[in-house]
Amino acid sequence: MKHLRVGSPRAIYVGMKNTHLLTIFLIFFLPAEVLAGTQKHGSNVNEQYVVEGVELTGVSESRIGKTLREDMQKLVGEKFNQAAADELAGRLRHQLSDYAVSLKVKRGEKEKQVKVVFVAERNWWKRFEITVPQVVYHSKEGFSGAIELPIETHHNVFTFGAVNSADELLERNAGFRFRYEHRKVGTDRVQIRIDFDTYHQKWNPATEAALETTPEVPGVYRWRQNFAPSLSLIPFRDLKLSVGTSFERFETQYPTPHTEVAYAGTADIQYHRRAGSGRSYRQDFRAGYSLRTATRILESDFVYTRHFATADYTLSKGKNLFGAHFQGGFLIGRAPLFERFSLGNSFTLRGWNKFDVAPLGATRSANGSLEYRYRPFQIFYDMGAVWDSGQDIQVRHGFGFGLAFRNGGFLSLAFPVRLHHVAPLFMFGFRF
Repeated sequence: MKHLRVGSPRAIYVGMKNTHLLTIFLIFFLPAEVLAGTQKHGSNVNEQYVVEGVELTGVSESRIGKTLREDMQKLVGEKFNQAAADELAGRLRHQLSDYAVSLKVKRGEKEKQVKVVFVAERNWWKRFEITVPQVVYHSKEGFSGAIELPIETHHNVFTFGAVNSADELLERNAGFRFRYEHRKVGTDRVQIRIDFDTYHQKWNPATEAALETTPEVPGVYRWRQNFAPSLSLIPFRDLKLSVGTSFERFETQYPTPHTEVAYAGTADIQYHRRAGSGRSYRQDFRAGYSLRTATRILESDFVYTRHFATADYTLSKGKNLFGAHFQGGFLIGRAPLFERFSLGNSFTLRGWNKFDVAPLGATRSANGSLEYRYRPFQIFYDMGAVWDSGQDIQVRHGFGFGLAFRNGGFLSLAFPVRLHHVAPLFMFGFRF
């Protein structure tokens, strides 16, 4: 065996070679946790500070779910965790699909504390995106639909829309809508809104024929316009209160064309609450109440009070969903046809034609619906009645099946429950 003399050129060469081999060995086989831990400690100094507060800017917190809001607040009081903050930013991007969400960490007011700020900015290409809130086909009423162009600048939203619909009211409305919203009047909890609508009407022959024998009901009109400013207050994230006025003008055709007005004060209450997430049971509850009072104080030609309430509840788990829905109202006084209640369209008393049920509508209404879904497959059962004060109440029933999708799309075949002339009605479309 040969021995190398210390200090000889060959000994120096062998020592350098062994050093290179040792370096390569350490790079490939040193535990990754050591290298990663060293890099992490040096690259994110914020993780040594405590979170003082969490904010969401650029959009109201009411736009995101309750569970996400609670998870954001769980960061407060704990040391900053970059991974947890990034995960929350990802969830915000998912729920605010029209916004770009970025994460900023700012110095807190106290020493060794930071503030986490999620900044939401409206995607510029979404500011001019045309939306279609509703398109519905009903085998008795034909197509109904609306199209909107919202333009958002900071907290101001201008919406221009066109509509041609015979689904909700007795008449077919064709015209335009304009809406202005200011969603932050000093605070996210106060908002203002101004609506202006202008329509031309077409009427079903059944309605015009029924008016000839019912002179106490106001007649048909040729055009209608509405100007409606309102103020909204959001005292809690799930509750919205609104008050305003509605100035309706329309040209009544009989006995001679003349303009009439229905000037009313309005009040609305909307409540929406979600509970549960993931693989557990998920619940969704919505309720609303609307009041319209036309009075001589506002120099209205009509004097009436209209009450209308809705409630919707769904319970879901996995691929199964159960839903229960109700709406009803009553009208006191003499009101124009657009204020009277009607049932028998694409979402109430399905299977019935509203002009067979009540061609002039009525002053009283109640409608309930039960549904069950497995994935998109749906079965439903409806029952409801419309009647005038002093009349006997005739409750009608309908049932059907079809497809209902999470994006609002649906395809249904509905049947009226009666002893003769059982003809199904076919419906499809989507509604947001």
